[in-house]
Amino acid sequence: MAYIVNKTNSSASPNQFTVQDGVVNTQTDLSFVGKGYAGYGELIAENFLHLMENFANTSAPPKPVTGQLWWDSSAVRLKVWNGTAFTSPGTAPYQSDPPENMTAGDTWIDSDTGQYYFYNGTQSILVGPPSTTGTQSGFVYESILDSDDNLQNVTLTYNDGVLVYIVSDVEFIPKVSISGFATIKKGLTLSTAISGNRFAGTATDSDALGGESASTFLKSNANDTTTGTLGIVNDTGLTVGVDSDLSVTVDSTGAIISNVISDTDITFKVNDGGTTTTVMTLDGSVARVGIGTTTPTTKLEVVGTVKATAFEGIIANGGSSSFSGLTLLQNGNIVFEGATDDDNETTLTVIDPTADRTISLPNVSGTVITTGDSGTVTKDMLKSTVTLQILNSSGSVLKTIHGAGA
Repeated sequence: MAYIVNKTNSSASPNQFTVQDGVVNTQTDLSFVGKGYAGYGELIAENFLHLMENFANTSAPPKPVTGQLWWDSSAVRLKVWNGTAFTSPGTAPYQSDPPENMTAGDTWIDSDTGQYYFYNGTQSILVGPPSTTGTQSGFVYESILDSDDNLQNVTLTYNDGVLVYIVSDVEFIPKVSISGFATIKKGLTLSTAISGNRFAGTATDSDALGGESASTFLKSNANDTTTGTLGIVNDTGLTVGVDSDLSVTVDSTGAIISNVISDTDITFKVNDGGTTTTVMTLDGSVARVGIGTTTPTTKLEVVGTVKATAFEGIIANGGSSSFSGLTLLQNGNIVFEGATDDDNETTLTVIDPTADRTISLPNVSGTVITTGDSGTVTKDMLKSTVTLQILNSSGSVLKTIHGAGA
Protein backbone atom coordinates (compact mmCIF):
# COMPACT_ATOMS: atom_id res chain seq x y z
CA MET A 1 0.00 0.00 0.00
CA ALA A 2 1.41 3.47 -1.03
CA TYR A 3 2.47 5.97 1.65
CA ILE A 4 2.73 9.82 1.74
CA VAL A 5 5.87 11.81 2.60
CA ASN A 6 4.77 15.33 3.81
CA LYS A 7 6.86 18.51 3.79
CA THR A 8 7.21 20.53 6.95
CA ASN A 9 5.54 23.47 5.18
CA SER A 10 2.08 22.14 4.38
CA SER A 11 1.37 25.22 2.26
CA ALA A 12 4.32 24.56 -0.02
CA SER A 13 3.73 23.41 -3.57
CA PRO A 14 4.09 20.54 -3.80
CA ASN A 15 3.69 19.90 -0.08
CA GLN A 16 4.01 16.07 -0.22
CA PHE A 17 5.34 13.14 -2.23
CA THR A 18 3.54 9.82 -2.80
CA VAL A 19 5.67 6.63 -2.68
CA GLN A 20 4.18 3.61 -4.43
CA ASP A 21 4.80 0.02 -3.37
CA GLY A 22 7.77 -1.75 -4.87
CA VAL A 23 9.31 1.39 -6.51
CA VAL A 24 11.67 4.25 -5.64
CA ASN A 25 10.36 7.87 -5.71
CA THR A 26 13.00 10.13 -7.27
CA GLN A 27 11.17 13.47 -7.22
CA THR A 28 13.85 14.85 -4.90
CA ASP A 29 17.59 14.38 -4.50
CA LEU A 30 16.85 11.65 -1.91
CA SER A 31 15.47 8.16 -2.74
CA PHE A 32 12.12 7.34 -1.15
CA VAL A 33 11.84 3.50 -1.08
CA GLY A 34 8.42 1.96 -1.69
CA LYS A 35 7.09 -0.98 0.32
CA GLY A 36 8.55 -4.31 -0.80
CA TYR A 37 11.36 -2.75 -2.90
CA ALA A 38 14.37 -5.06 -3.01
CA GLY A 39 17.77 -3.51 -2.23
CA TYR A 40 16.35 -0.76 -0.10
CA GLY A 41 19.27 -0.84 2.31
CA GLU A 42 21.76 0.84 -0.09
CA LEU A 43 19.34 3.59 -0.97
CA ILE A 44 18.55 4.40 2.65
CA ALA A 45 22.23 4.43 3.54
CA GLU A 46 23.01 6.76 0.62
CA ASN A 47 20.25 9.09 1.72
CA PHE A 48 21.93 9.43 5.13
CA LEU A 49 25.33 9.90 3.49
CA HIS A 50 24.04 12.63 1.12
CA LEU A 51 22.51 14.48 4.04
CA MET A 52 25.75 14.21 6.02
CA GLU A 53 27.86 15.63 3.18
CA ASN A 54 25.19 18.14 2.11
CA PHE A 55 25.28 16.78 -1.44
CA ALA A 56 28.90 17.87 -1.76
CA ASN A 57 29.74 18.33 -5.44
CA THR A 58 31.01 20.84 -7.99
CA SER A 59 27.49 21.05 -9.40
CA ALA A 60 24.27 21.80 -7.54
CA PRO A 61 21.75 19.04 -6.72
CA PRO A 62 19.30 18.83 -9.65
CA LYS A 63 16.06 18.48 -7.65
CA PRO A 64 16.41 20.77 -4.60
CA VAL A 65 13.64 21.67 -2.24
CA THR A 66 13.42 24.93 -0.28
CA GLY A 67 15.86 24.90 2.62
CA GLN A 68 18.06 22.15 1.16
CA LEU A 69 21.80 22.54 1.84
CA TRP A 70 24.54 22.02 -0.72
CA TRP A 71 28.27 22.11 -0.25
CA ASP A 72 29.68 23.78 -3.36
CA SER A 73 33.06 22.06 -3.54
CA SER A 74 34.24 24.44 -6.31
CA ALA A 75 33.57 27.57 -4.27
CA VAL A 76 34.32 25.72 -1.01
CA ARG A 77 31.16 27.20 0.43
CA LEU A 78 27.91 25.94 1.97
CA LYS A 79 24.84 27.11 0.13
CA VAL A 80 21.10 26.88 0.69
CA TRP A 81 18.24 26.67 -1.80
CA ASN A 82 15.93 29.66 -1.27
CA GLY A 83 13.27 28.41 -3.66
CA THR A 84 14.95 30.18 -6.59
CA ALA A 85 18.69 29.73 -6.29
CA PHE A 86 21.44 28.38 -4.07
CA THR A 87 22.88 31.18 -1.94
CA SER A 88 25.50 31.21 0.78
CA PRO A 89 24.05 31.77 4.27
CA GLY A 90 25.42 35.02 5.71
CA THR A 91 26.60 36.30 2.31
CA ALA A 92 24.77 38.53 -0.15
CA PRO A 93 23.72 37.21 -3.56
CA TYR A 94 26.06 38.47 -6.29
CA GLN A 95 24.01 39.07 -9.43
CA SER A 96 23.04 41.76 -11.92
CA ASP A 97 19.39 42.08 -10.79
CA PRO A 98 17.77 42.18 -7.34
CA PRO A 99 16.92 38.66 -6.06
CA GLU A 100 13.28 37.64 -6.07
CA ASN A 101 11.19 37.10 -2.93
CA MET A 102 13.42 39.29 -0.76
CA THR A 103 12.29 40.28 2.73
CA ALA A 104 13.25 43.33 4.77
CA GLY A 105 16.91 43.12 5.79
CA ASP A 106 18.03 40.98 2.84
CA THR A 107 21.18 42.19 1.07
CA TRP A 108 22.65 41.65 -2.37
CA ILE A 109 25.52 42.86 -4.55
CA ASP A 110 25.04 44.19 -8.08
CA SER A 111 27.56 42.21 -10.10
CA ASP A 112 27.54 44.85 -12.89
CA THR A 113 28.40 47.86 -10.72
CA GLY A 114 29.96 46.27 -7.63
CA GLN A 115 27.49 48.12 -5.37
CA TYR A 116 25.98 46.73 -2.17
CA TYR A 117 22.23 46.98 -1.44
CA PHE A 118 19.81 46.10 1.34
CA TYR A 119 16.06 45.54 1.01
CA ASN A 120 13.87 47.73 3.25
CA GLY A 121 10.69 45.78 2.57
CA THR A 122 9.76 47.96 -0.39
CA GLN A 123 12.87 48.58 -2.46
CA SER A 124 16.62 48.01 -2.62
CA ILE A 125 18.59 50.80 -0.90
CA LEU A 126 22.18 51.52 -1.97
CA VAL A 127 24.74 51.09 0.81
CA GLY A 128 27.81 51.80 -1.29
CA PRO A 129 30.05 52.61 -2.88
CA PRO A 130 28.32 55.64 -4.48
CA SER A 131 30.29 55.19 -7.70
CA THR A 132 28.63 52.92 -10.23
CA THR A 133 32.08 51.89 -11.46
CA GLY A 134 32.65 50.15 -8.17
CA THR A 135 35.61 52.42 -7.33
CA GLN A 136 35.93 54.30 -4.05
CA SER A 137 33.83 57.44 -3.66
CA GLY A 138 32.88 59.47 -0.61
CA PHE A 139 34.45 60.13 2.80
CA VAL A 140 37.14 58.04 4.46
CA TYR A 141 38.31 58.73 8.01
CA GLU A 142 41.98 57.98 8.58
CA SER A 143 44.92 58.75 10.89
CA ILE A 144 48.04 60.03 9.12
CA LEU A 145 51.50 60.18 10.66
CA ASP A 146 52.98 63.66 10.39
CA SER A 147 56.65 64.64 10.01
CA ASP A 148 56.99 64.77 13.81
CA ASP A 149 55.65 61.20 14.17
CA ASN A 150 52.32 62.39 15.56
CA LEU A 151 49.06 60.83 14.37
CA GLN A 152 46.67 63.34 12.81
CA ASN A 153 43.00 62.45 12.25
CA VAL A 154 41.79 63.57 8.83
CA THR A 155 38.91 63.07 6.43
CA LEU A 156 39.79 62.02 2.88
CA THR A 157 37.26 62.60 0.13
CA TYR A 158 37.37 60.43 -2.99
CA ASN A 159 35.52 60.60 -6.28
CA ASP A 160 35.65 57.55 -8.51
CA GLY A 161 38.84 56.38 -6.82
CA VAL A 162 40.60 59.78 -7.01
CA LEU A 163 41.52 61.64 -3.78
CA VAL A 164 40.11 65.16 -4.32
CA TYR A 165 40.62 66.90 -0.96
CA ILE A 166 41.56 66.36 2.68
CA VAL A 167 39.93 67.96 5.71
CA SER A 168 42.02 68.57 8.85
CA ASP A 169 41.78 70.67 12.00
CA VAL A 170 45.56 71.22 12.09
CA GLU A 171 48.27 72.00 9.54
CA PHE A 172 51.02 69.41 9.09
CA ILE A 173 53.36 67.73 6.60
CA PRO A 174 52.66 64.02 6.06
CA LYS A 175 55.58 61.79 6.99
CA VAL A 176 54.80 59.50 4.06
CA SER A 177 54.32 61.53 0.89
CA ILE A 178 50.75 61.81 -0.42
CA SER A 179 50.46 62.77 -4.09
CA GLY A 180 48.95 66.26 -4.38
CA PHE A 181 49.36 67.04 -0.66
CA ALA A 182 52.88 68.24 0.17
CA THR A 183 51.32 70.09 3.12
CA ILE A 184 47.88 69.48 4.60
CA LYS A 185 46.42 72.83 5.67
CA LYS A 186 43.99 73.56 8.47
CA GLY A 187 40.52 73.30 6.98
CA LEU A 188 40.06 71.90 3.47
CA THR A 189 43.11 71.25 1.25
CA LEU A 190 42.55 70.60 -2.48
CA SER A 191 44.80 68.13 -4.27
CA THR A 192 47.39 69.77 -6.54
CA ALA A 193 47.73 66.49 -8.44
CA ILE A 194 44.41 67.20 -10.21
CA SER A 195 44.85 69.75 -12.99
CA GLY A 196 42.45 72.69 -12.59
CA ASN A 197 41.21 71.49 -9.19
CA ARG A 198 39.26 74.52 -7.94
CA PHE A 199 36.33 75.69 -5.86
CA ALA A 200 33.43 76.69 -8.14
CA GLY A 201 30.67 79.01 -6.99
CA THR A 202 30.38 82.22 -4.98
CA ALA A 203 32.36 82.76 -1.78
CA THR A 204 31.29 85.40 0.72
CA ASP A 205 34.85 86.36 1.69
CA SER A 206 38.52 85.49 1.24
CA ASP A 207 41.64 86.07 3.33
CA ALA A 208 44.10 86.23 0.43
CA LEU A 209 44.42 86.25 -3.34
CA GLY A 210 47.52 84.81 -4.97
CA GLY A 211 49.04 84.50 -1.53
CA GLU A 212 48.59 88.23 -0.83
CA SER A 213 46.35 89.56 1.94
CA ALA A 214 42.97 90.77 0.70
CA SER A 215 43.62 94.17 2.35
CA THR A 216 46.52 94.85 -0.06
CA PHE A 217 44.31 95.11 -3.16
CA LEU A 218 42.78 98.32 -4.51
CA LYS A 219 38.99 98.51 -4.61
CA SER A 220 37.35 99.21 -7.97
CA ASN A 221 34.02 100.45 -6.57
CA ALA A 222 35.10 102.72 -3.69
CA ASN A 223 37.65 105.35 -2.71
CA ASP A 224 41.02 103.77 -2.00
CA THR A 225 44.72 104.57 -1.73
CA THR A 226 48.00 102.84 -2.50
CA THR A 227 51.53 103.24 -1.16
CA GLY A 228 52.88 101.59 -4.31
CA THR A 229 53.42 102.95 -7.81
CA LEU A 230 50.38 102.74 -10.08
CA GLY A 231 51.20 102.19 -13.73
CA ILE A 232 49.03 101.98 -16.84
CA VAL A 233 51.42 100.33 -19.27
CA ASN A 234 49.52 100.77 -22.53
CA ASP A 235 49.01 103.59 -25.02
CA THR A 236 45.22 103.76 -24.59
CA GLY A 237 45.92 105.10 -21.12
CA LEU A 238 43.45 106.41 -18.55
CA THR A 239 39.87 107.65 -18.78
CA VAL A 240 37.96 109.66 -16.13
CA GLY A 241 34.23 110.29 -15.80
CA VAL A 242 31.02 108.32 -16.21
CA ASP A 243 31.12 109.04 -19.95
CA SER A 244 34.94 108.78 -20.10
CA ASP A 245 35.08 112.56 -20.60
CA LEU A 246 38.80 112.95 -19.89
CA SER A 247 41.44 110.74 -21.45
CA VAL A 248 45.19 110.55 -20.96
CA THR A 249 46.75 108.64 -23.84
CA VAL A 250 50.05 108.24 -25.67
CA ASP A 251 50.80 108.18 -29.38
CA SER A 252 53.89 108.61 -31.56
CA THR A 253 53.94 112.37 -30.83
CA GLY A 254 53.93 111.98 -27.05
CA ALA A 255 51.43 112.29 -24.21
CA ILE A 256 47.91 113.61 -24.91
CA ILE A 257 45.39 115.00 -22.41
CA SER A 258 41.95 115.26 -24.04
CA ASN A 259 38.41 116.22 -23.13
CA VAL A 260 36.60 114.00 -25.60
CA ILE A 261 33.11 115.47 -25.05
CA SER A 262 32.22 118.07 -27.70
CA ASP A 263 32.49 121.76 -26.71
CA THR A 264 33.33 121.12 -23.06
CA ASP A 265 36.18 122.67 -21.09
CA ILE A 266 39.28 121.61 -19.19
CA THR A 267 39.60 123.62 -15.98
CA PHE A 268 42.60 123.93 -13.68
CA LYS A 269 41.64 124.81 -10.09
CA VAL A 270 43.56 125.34 -6.85
CA ASN A 271 42.71 125.71 -3.18
CA ASP A 272 43.63 129.31 -2.52
CA GLY A 273 43.53 129.78 1.26
CA GLY A 274 40.50 127.52 1.58
CA THR A 275 38.74 128.91 -1.49
CA THR A 276 38.50 126.89 -4.69
CA THR A 277 39.85 129.16 -7.41
CA THR A 278 39.94 128.61 -11.17
CA VAL A 279 43.46 129.41 -12.38
CA MET A 280 43.17 128.48 -16.04
CA THR A 281 40.39 127.39 -18.39
CA LEU A 282 40.72 125.68 -21.76
CA ASP A 283 37.45 126.70 -23.44
CA GLY A 284 36.50 123.74 -25.65
CA SER A 285 33.68 125.50 -27.54
CA VAL A 286 35.99 128.22 -28.98
CA ALA A 287 39.43 126.61 -28.52
CA ARG A 288 40.72 129.45 -26.31
CA VAL A 289 42.83 129.67 -23.15
CA GLY A 290 41.81 131.89 -20.28
CA ILE A 291 43.99 132.73 -17.27
CA GLY A 292 42.05 134.53 -14.59
CA THR A 293 38.92 134.27 -16.72
CA THR A 294 36.65 131.34 -17.60
CA THR A 295 35.37 133.02 -20.78
CA PRO A 296 38.40 134.05 -22.86
CA THR A 297 37.61 136.23 -25.87
CA THR A 298 40.93 135.64 -27.69
CA LYS A 299 43.20 132.68 -28.22
CA LEU A 300 44.90 133.63 -24.95
CA GLU A 301 43.33 136.05 -22.50
CA VAL A 302 44.96 136.92 -19.19
CA VAL A 303 43.10 138.87 -16.54
CA GLY A 304 45.91 140.21 -14.34
CA THR A 305 49.57 141.10 -14.62
CA VAL A 306 51.86 139.15 -16.95
CA LYS A 307 55.57 138.99 -16.18
CA ALA A 308 58.14 137.59 -18.60
CA THR A 309 61.79 137.99 -19.45
CA ALA A 310 60.93 138.77 -23.08
CA PHE A 311 58.09 139.00 -25.59
CA GLU A 312 58.68 138.31 -29.24
CA GLY A 313 56.38 138.54 -32.24
CA ILE A 314 53.70 141.02 -33.35
CA ILE A 315 51.21 142.23 -30.73
CA ALA A 316 48.08 143.50 -32.48
CA ASN A 317 44.28 143.22 -32.86
CA GLY A 318 43.35 145.67 -30.09
CA GLY A 319 43.05 145.25 -26.37
CA SER A 320 45.65 145.91 -23.70
CA SER A 321 48.37 144.06 -21.87
CA SER A 322 50.38 145.04 -18.78
CA PHE A 323 54.14 144.64 -18.67
CA SER A 324 55.72 145.46 -15.27
CA GLY A 325 53.28 148.29 -14.62
CA LEU A 326 53.39 149.67 -18.21
CA THR A 327 50.34 149.36 -20.46
CA LEU A 328 50.67 148.68 -24.19
CA LEU A 329 47.69 149.61 -26.41
CA GLN A 330 47.74 147.57 -29.61
CA ASN A 331 46.14 149.65 -32.35
CA GLY A 332 48.91 149.52 -34.90
CA ASN A 333 51.09 151.72 -32.67
CA ILE A 334 53.10 151.05 -29.55
CA VAL A 335 51.79 153.35 -26.84
CA PHE A 336 52.20 153.57 -23.05
CA GLU A 337 49.20 155.15 -21.35
CA GLY A 338 48.70 157.45 -24.25
CA ALA A 339 46.18 158.21 -26.95
CA THR A 340 46.38 158.97 -30.66
CA ASP A 341 45.07 162.44 -31.48
CA ASP A 342 43.44 163.76 -34.62
CA ASP A 343 46.84 164.28 -36.23
CA ASN A 344 47.71 160.62 -35.76
CA GLU A 345 50.29 161.62 -33.20
CA THR A 346 50.80 159.33 -30.23
CA THR A 347 52.04 160.51 -26.86
CA LEU A 348 54.39 158.07 -25.11
CA THR A 349 54.57 158.55 -21.35
CA VAL A 350 56.65 156.68 -18.81
CA ILE A 351 54.29 155.11 -16.21
CA ASP A 352 56.99 153.78 -13.87
CA PRO A 353 59.33 156.80 -13.45
CA THR A 354 62.21 154.79 -12.06
CA ALA A 355 65.37 156.83 -12.15
CA ASP A 356 67.54 154.20 -13.83
CA ARG A 357 65.24 153.34 -16.72
CA THR A 358 64.91 154.77 -20.21
CA ILE A 359 62.32 153.94 -22.86
CA SER A 360 63.66 154.12 -26.41
CA LEU A 361 62.40 153.41 -29.86
CA PRO A 362 65.63 152.36 -31.59
CA ASN A 363 63.98 151.83 -34.95
CA VAL A 364 62.19 155.21 -34.89
CA SER A 365 64.78 157.73 -36.01
CA GLY A 366 65.67 160.46 -33.53
CA THR A 367 63.14 159.48 -30.88
CA VAL A 368 64.26 158.61 -27.38
CA ILE A 369 61.99 159.10 -24.37
CA THR A 370 63.85 159.42 -21.12
CA THR A 371 62.52 158.33 -17.75
CA GLY A 372 59.88 160.71 -16.43
CA ASP A 373 59.54 162.57 -19.75
CA SER A 374 56.93 162.47 -22.46
CA GLY A 375 57.39 162.65 -26.16
CA THR A 376 55.44 162.18 -29.35
CA VAL A 377 55.86 160.09 -32.43
CA THR A 378 53.66 160.10 -35.50
CA LYS A 379 52.26 156.96 -37.02
CA ASP A 380 54.18 157.66 -40.19
CA MET A 381 57.43 157.45 -38.25
CA LEU A 382 56.72 153.86 -37.15
CA LYS A 383 57.99 151.03 -39.26
CA SER A 384 55.98 147.87 -39.91
CA THR A 385 57.47 146.30 -36.80
CA VAL A 386 58.45 148.43 -33.84
CA THR A 387 60.77 147.29 -31.08
CA LEU A 388 60.57 149.00 -27.71
CA GLN A 389 63.48 148.66 -25.29
CA ILE A 390 63.61 149.49 -21.59
CA LEU A 391 67.18 150.34 -20.58
CA ASN A 392 68.87 150.88 -17.23
CA SER A 393 71.13 153.84 -16.42
CA SER A 394 74.19 152.05 -17.78
CA GLY A 395 72.47 151.42 -21.09
CA SER A 396 71.88 147.69 -20.63
CA VAL A 397 68.59 146.36 -22.00
CA LEU A 398 66.26 145.28 -19.20
CA LYS A 399 63.30 144.31 -21.38
CA THR A 400 62.40 144.20 -25.07
CA ILE A 401 58.83 144.44 -26.36
CA HIS A 402 57.85 143.86 -29.97
CA GLY A 403 54.69 145.37 -31.50
CA ALA A 404 53.00 146.16 -34.74
CA GLY A 405 53.84 149.38 -36.50
CA ALA A 406 51.98 151.39 -39.08
